[in-house]
Amino acid sequence: MSFVSIEFALVALVFFPIYWGLQAHKRLQTSFLAASGYGLYATWSLDVVKMLFVFSFGVWLAGMWVNSAAQERKPRLRMALGILVTVTVLVFYKYYEFVRQFTGDALAGLGLPAFLPVVDVVAPVGISFFTFQAISYLVWQGQAQSQSVPFVRLLLYLGFWPTHFAGPIFRAEEFFKQLEGDRFGAPVQVQRAIYIILLGLAQKMVFANWLDGAFVEDAFKYPDMQTVVSTLAAVLGYSLQIFLDFSGYTLIVTGLGLLLGFELPVNFRQPYLASGLKDFWTRWHISLSSFIRDYIYFPLGGNRRGYMRAQLNTLVAMVISGLWHGANYTFLIWGALHGIGVVCQNVCRKLLGRGLPHALSHPLTLAYVGFAWVFFRSDSMESAWLLLGGVSRGLGELTLQHLYLMAFTLVFFLCSRRSEAIERGMIDLIGRYRGWRLATATACAVFLIILFGPSGVPGFIYYRF
Repeated sequence: MSFVSIEFALVALVFFPIYWGLQAHKRLQTSFLAASGYGLYATWSLDVVKMLFVFSFGVWLAGMWVNSAAQERKPRLRMALGILVTVTVLVFYKYYEFVRQFTGDALAGLGLPAFLPVVDVVAPVGISFFTFQAISYLVWQGQAQSQSVPFVRLLLYLGFWPTHFAGPIFRAEEFFKQLEGDRFGAPVQVQRAIYIILLGLAQKMVFANWLDGAFVEDAFKYPDMQTVVSTLAAVLGYSLQIFLDFSGYTLIVTGLGLLLGFELPVNFRQPYLASGLKDFWTRWHISLSSFIRDYIYFPLGGNRRGYMRAQLNTLVAMVISGLWHGANYTFLIWGALHGIGVVCQNVCRKLLGRGLPHALSHPLTLAYVGFAWVFFRSDSMESAWLLLGGVSRGLGELTLQHLYLMAFTLVFFLCSRRSEAIERGMIDLIGRYRGWRLATATACAVFLIILFGPSGVPGFIYYRF
């Protein structure tokens, strides 16, 4: 059941009054919220529900094992073993076929037979996100000041439905701190929740889907038939689409989290205003980039072992970030491109003593990010190069749709620069409405979004990861 479906909206109208009505019974409210996550997940697959339950039970046992050692200040070995098993589950479900094909091709090149059998497994939706949250939980349990939590609370954490399918990655320490807080179970920042849910719906249902249908889908489906105009429109269109799609999802679930009494991690800070790739990754998918930094880059040594080692660690971390998105060479190349770009930026800054001026670095960053998105979106390396080859197949026809795209891009950047002021103004406006007037205005906004949106229930891009 998608967060942008009519079915979810109808269930939410029943769920939230019951949930809020249980505020005086925190244990029952916690159990109800945990059960609702599994109920929502069951609409996707009952088999995966069983897998998540068993996985959660294993993480809970490992957490207690790690925590008992943490009290004696010797948790590292146990924590490492727990994380290794957790990552093994992710690798098996998400990367087994990729590893099998890679090793098979490598052995065939050496004249040796392949040895890994074909295994029919389907990666559960959101496995990357709840695996990373499990790692966060085990690390938190390895801290001496942490405490073991009841099993139902871990079920709630790993099955927390606002973040379960596509993040943002909710760190265990912050989640359980909020779960114990006074705001849990009651709606907070209601006006902001309404605004960002409506904004997220508009970003996803109207704008992201328009960009996909008008410029992106056919270009990536038929990459060998594109011209200069259609190729550039596809690159620009997808750059905007993936942001609006993922940001739209994040806004929706952040608003839903506020209605549950949780404040989710910030995942975006206007990434297309970045003045460099390093700046881009402090603004884009922040919960992932900070996770990669804390759990991969720093353990590799960070910048503590010299300048060149820091650049190598950066490259490795970005390649892993790329592979995290999927078992495909295109994701590996996408991550490597960003890693190489960040390293080159660091080297240039060291040699020049300063960075490039924003007037130059900003458009260069946008162009490089857009180029890298081609590999992210393409099904294969061949398709990516075929699409990029469109710049050599003639100018092509400039249509009214392309003029709309340019106008939309201009408005997008103007709104991005004033996003905080726009948000404050809209929250103040919503705050003037109460009762039936607020309900009517919200219903009208939803109706307009449905009217201008696509037929059916579109999927979110990051559900794949």
